[in-house]
Amino acid sequence: MTYFDNVGRRIPSATTRSFSDISQSFYQIKQPEIDYSRIWNNSIKFNQLNSSINFAKACSAFDELKSQIEANPDYSNLMQGVHVPFMCGQFESTGDLGRDLENIQLPNLKNSFNAMTSNHHFKATLQGNSKLASSISIDPRARYNDFLEKCKHNTVVGWYFPQALQQFDIESQRQQMVDLPETKNMCLSGGIDIVAALIGTPNLLISEDFYSPILCLSAYVHADPRLVLLLKSYGPHMEFWCMTQMLKKNVTQVSEQWAGGITFYLALN
Repeated sequence: MTYFDNVGRRIPSATTRSFSDISQSFYQIKQPEIDYSRIWNNSIKFNQLNSSINFAKACSAFDELKSQIEANPDYSNLMQGVHVPFMCGQFESTGDLGRDLENIQLPNLKNSFNAMTSNHHFKATLQGNSKLASSISIDPRARYNDFLEKCKHNTVVGWYFPQALQQFDIESQRQQMVDLPETKNMCLSGGIDIVAALIGTPNLLISEDFYSPILCLSAYVHADPRLVLLLKSYGPHMEFWCMTQMLKKNVTQVSEQWAGGITFYLALN
């Protein structure tokens, strides 16, 4: 069975809600140049990684993990889509996912993004009276807990596939992790990995050629089930939003622009 099409997007099933059964190209990301040196330097500088990390070892791990994905027939087509390497882990966690996102990951991303040029700015918006601290948990289907555990004790390298679940509603993005074949070191993308990928490649969503998709932090569940966490570009700028996914009282957003991601990861030590 083929799970991903020739542009690396999950092929919809009868049990999922999607904008289209066929991959659309109106909202897209240009494949960034793979530059391990830039990612390593940005991760050390902006993502609080230990500067003693061996660069050659990290490069080897990136290549090893990529080879594992390419050799897996269920997931090899992901490499036909946008793929972004990242590094993260061993930060001083507060033990609260929402507080970590608000006080650690998003400020780190802001510093990395704003460092590109003075014309680029990052801001975070919490809709209404929403908050992140004491409000975020992991969807039990996301396979994210093993990733979290590895990040607590190791430096982690990974590959983020930001458009793998594009055009699906949030619930269908989460349901994919039940429907897709079991494989080690794979999860639905959430806050730590997506932010790390954007710290390493801060211009990922900035384009003069395309309208960029909105990146959904779908592994993260807000205590208010109406709310979702998103990262998006706005011209040369980037914004984080905690906002409603509701179109009507019992109907959630399903959009060509919303993109859930899949992450593969490997612990360095």
